Amino acid sequence: MTTSFYYRYLALTLAGGIVLTSGVAGCAKQDATPTQARPALAYKIPATSGIDNDVYAGDIRARIEADHAFRVGGKITQRLVDAGAVVKKGQALARIDPQDVKLAADASKSQVAAQQTEADFAVAELARFQDLFNKGFVSKSALDQKINAANAAKARLDAAYAQSNVTINQEGYTTLNAEMNGVVTQVMVEAGQVVAAGQAVMKIANPQEKELSISVPEAKLGEFKGKGALPRELRVALWSNPEKYYKARVREIGGAADPVTRTYAVRVSLLELDESIQLGMSAYAVFAGANEVNTLAVPLSAIYVRDKTTGVWLIAADGKVALKEVTVIQYRETSAIVKATNGSVKPGDIIVAAGVHKLREGEVVKPIVDAIVTGDGKVAHAPAAVTEPEKKQELAFLDRLFAR
Repeated sequence: MTTSFYYRYLALTLAGGIVLTSGVAGCAKQDATPTQARPALAYKIPATSGIDNDVYAGDIRARIEADHAFRVGGKITQRLVDAGAVVKKGQALARIDPQDVKLAADASKSQVAAQQTEADFAVAELARFQDLFNKGFVSKSALDQKINAANAAKARLDAAYAQSNVTINQEGYTTLNAEMNGVVTQVMVEAGQVVAAGQAVMKIANPQEKELSISVPEAKLGEFKGKGALPRELRVALWSNPEKYYKARVREIGGAADPVTRTYAVRVSLLELDESIQLGMSAYAVFAGANEVNTLAVPLSAIYVRDKTTGVWLIAADGKVALKEVTVIQYRETSAIVKATNGSVKPGDIIVAAGVHKLREGEVVKPIVDAIVTGDGKVAHAPAAVTEPEKKQELAFLDRLFAR
């Protein structure tokens, strides 16, 4: 159609005005139609309402995991395992070029031989001067000098031996061995790379003990320490299988908060393990338990506040609504934790979930039912005001109207 939307809307308005005028005239001769029940979004309070579930995301880690590094620096000549390899204690993981370490060991051995020669000479000199002193040919001072020289030579020999042992041990450090049975979770180097002494080369984790690593805000730390008002059950679930929960317990709580996130590192031990739990998997810990006895969770849009009255509209079996007073304990993003006054509402009751400030005591409402939304506690959604067939009928009416 070439006619602009503005003119179509104007024509539709005029046509509607004519129909409305004739309708008013006709209604003046008829009785008033009875008031119909107002449709309302309904919310059924579930049996688990008021249960406070705190969820903390993290990842599965081994309780014991350690970085493996060479104790001497050098160029890596071989990397013998890959990430994910299962290794045994003492198994070779990588090697560095041993040439420099071997030369240092040879030099230290030669130094020991030289110091041994000096020490033997000093001892022989001391023996000769001791004989001359006994015969009265040398003074006590000359003898003391030879004693000091022999002691110094022996001390230098001991130092050379110690240094030689260090270099000989370093000769064995050119091969990196696994310190425990486990799985290689990370490899940081490749063959040909030069590493320094102590630089992490691989990370090995013991898969026998797995736990969840999470971060906890300061406000929730007391619950992990068991200082909550009511006991709360701690469970762990995998993101890949959220339907299955594993029993867990808090094993370790960080002693200081992270300076950036201001959260505490917490380790949660899994009490039940199976093959589906693998290292590095995403998982979350769920802390379940009620904040306070007889508390309920309702949608924020269901809270009615006027003057000093706070409540929710309870829908009776006949569709009539009644205002029931509640006390709001805590406001959340999409819900509110409330406490019913003298048992005014309870799990299983149906309340109005939206438009609560337009209702009056005793008004009849018709809860909206949506087949797509199922389960207790789900808020139904009103159907679209204008369906697709209705839109087509409207366009056809406009076409006929402008065709005249």
